[in-house]
Amino acid sequence: MRSLSLTSLVISIGLLLSILSVSVSAAPPSPPPAEGHADSVVDSTESSQTTDATIDFDATSFASQVTNGKGTWWVKHFSPYCHHCKAVAPIWSKLSNDLAGEAEAADFHFANIDCVANGDLCDAHDVTGYPTFILYQDGKMVEKYPSTGARTYDGLKDYTLKHMTKNTVSAAKGSPESVAAKTDGQTTEKIEGAESAKAVAEEESATSKENANAEKFEASTTSSPNPNGVSVPLTFSSFTKLVTSTRESFFIKFYVPWCGHCQALEPAWLELARQMQGKLNIAEVNCDEESRLCKDARLRGYPSLMYFVGTERVEYDGLRGVGDLVAFANKALSARVHSVDATEFEEIEKKEEVIFLYFYDENTAKEDFDALDRFALPLIGHAPLFTTTSPILASRFRVTTFPRLVAISDGRPSYYTALSPKDMRDHLKVLAWMKTVWLPILPELSAANSHEIMQGRTVVLGILDKSKDEEFELSKKEMKAAALEWIDRRVGQEKAERQNQRELKEMKIEEANDKGDEKALKEAQNMHIVLSPRKEVGFAWVDGLFWERWLQKTYGIDVRQSGQRVIINDEDNKAYWDQTIDGQPIVPTSRQVVLDTLRTVIDNRNKIKPKSTTSKFVNLVNTIKQADAGYAFALVSFGIGITLVIAWYWKGKIRRFSRNVSNGSHSIIPSSVGGGKFD
Repeated sequence: MRSLSLTSLVISIGLLLSILSVSVSAAPPSPPPAEGHADSVVDSTESSQTTDATIDFDATSFASQVTNGKGTWWVKHFSPYCHHCKAVAPIWSKLSNDLAGEAEAADFHFANIDCVANGDLCDAHDVTGYPTFILYQDGKMVEKYPSTGARTYDGLKDYTLKHMTKNTVSAAKGSPESVAAKTDGQTTEKIEGAESAKAVAEEESATSKENANAEKFEASTTSSPNPNGVSVPLTFSSFTKLVTSTRESFFIKFYVPWCGHCQALEPAWLELARQMQGKLNIAEVNCDEESRLCKDARLRGYPSLMYFVGTERVEYDGLRGVGDLVAFANKALSARVHSVDATEFEEIEKKEEVIFLYFYDENTAKEDFDALDRFALPLIGHAPLFTTTSPILASRFRVTTFPRLVAISDGRPSYYTALSPKDMRDHLKVLAWMKTVWLPILPELSAANSHEIMQGRTVVLGILDKSKDEEFELSKKEMKAAALEWIDRRVGQEKAERQNQRELKEMKIEEANDKGDEKALKEAQNMHIVLSPRKEVGFAWVDGLFWERWLQKTYGIDVRQSGQRVIINDEDNKAYWDQTIDGQPIVPTSRQVVLDTLRTVIDNRNKIKPKSTTSKFVNLVNTIKQADAGYAFALVSFGIGITLVIAWYWKGKIRRFSRNVSNGSHSIIPSSVGGGKFD
């Protein structure tokens, strides 16, 4: 029996060490803070009150009036989300109004097809980008307006008059009455006819819009999203039909009924659906019943919350309270790319810490804008994206080539480097760059961004008290100033290092030339400038009152008792520093104290003794792991050693215990329990 106990003990300790080694290596960043107060973005959609002489088609009306009809139809195929479509809309409307009389005489008509509501129709017309203008005559496609053609008023007007003239001449040859009417100059009748056609067009436009909206969702009797204010269960089939095959917006919960977190989320999710009635489609997928769909979605856990627009999606990682969910939903609904001028940009700068600005000119290709449209969704909850043609902004940010993407943080520009047009259209590559610059200089730590902020870098974290307004604002100001000063210092160091390497390269080239050494010359010319690796440093702040329990547990800091503090955190090594070299607390109201301590930690991490966010035992394993080389051997040796020590200790204890029991001097069962018997 004793032998079995010792064996079990040894095996248990070995298993414990194995599990510990895995858990240590795979441990995620510790901070779990949540999404802060999200501000809604005002949705500046295009006005639907504009009256023009165009007709809005759906599949039915297009077939009856164009495919099976007569006359010439110039049709604009568009997406309501496309900023180019929005830019050309007033031009298209003005053109149809200005040429209404001539169009009536030439049996020439202007029309629109919303490709979001009528995707199959646009696919049948081979529409691959927006806007696409196609000319139809007597039910047949004649030609597409060139993608390189000008979308200005004059450019579109010239094209219209060119094809309208052909129709007028053709009509004049076959209709003496029309020639007489034109020759006699009976313009009154023409104008009246144009006004009549305009009225008919408006009536047909309203009718076709109602028909298209009525057919948009078979499951509902109204065209508005989420008509009943409920979360709609989705199957694989309905998910494909309603979500990925359309451009409708859906906020979807993936869950399993037995999951405790899923059950806790249920009331908030139902309330979200109620508040989003008529605004946003709310849905849910039971992954026990729809395992194939959930597998395709590549979920990380339950519940998973995802916002979809067609096949594009973004995962929600914030808090799951009603207010947080509603705030995210409102932000998602207003996530579109808007165009700004210099005056509008100045107002936006006052509200946003980071802004992406896309500069373009008249030569920017459609493919560039198609790629740009794909960024709106991934940027939800991060920095907004705007487009501009403003020469004032181009001059301010020294943009001379187009298109150009710039990230502006506190007035400081960072430029996306595109070596070819392909680089500007590679949305994954551009998005990867955006992720490196979309954090503010001093972001608030939250549940959604904690991994992004804390992993892979040393972070100067201000633990602040928002209840003390003046001290809070001063602390944020000083920490931001410290962050900017640190950035300038790093930029200066890299610039100096780059210059030193250039000078060294030039010196070696000159030396090789002087000696006539071709081999040395070639080696010198092939030298690359490689900067020394430096661990990235970031700055952030966290609400010390809201995250009081987590901060006490992780760092032993309570702002109510100790006041505002700064810690320097190294998440990768589970270490942090909360004191200066003099043993004093690091306070956020002095940027100099913060920077001096940070320099000391970066230059020599052991000059100020770090503290650990893990237990002493796990910290010992981490220390062994940090040795890197021979880690596995060291961990196994450590495990065997401690196992032998424990086994030796317990072997002695058991021997002494056996002797004591045989001598009647000790009992493991207290005399007060039972009658000396036990099962």
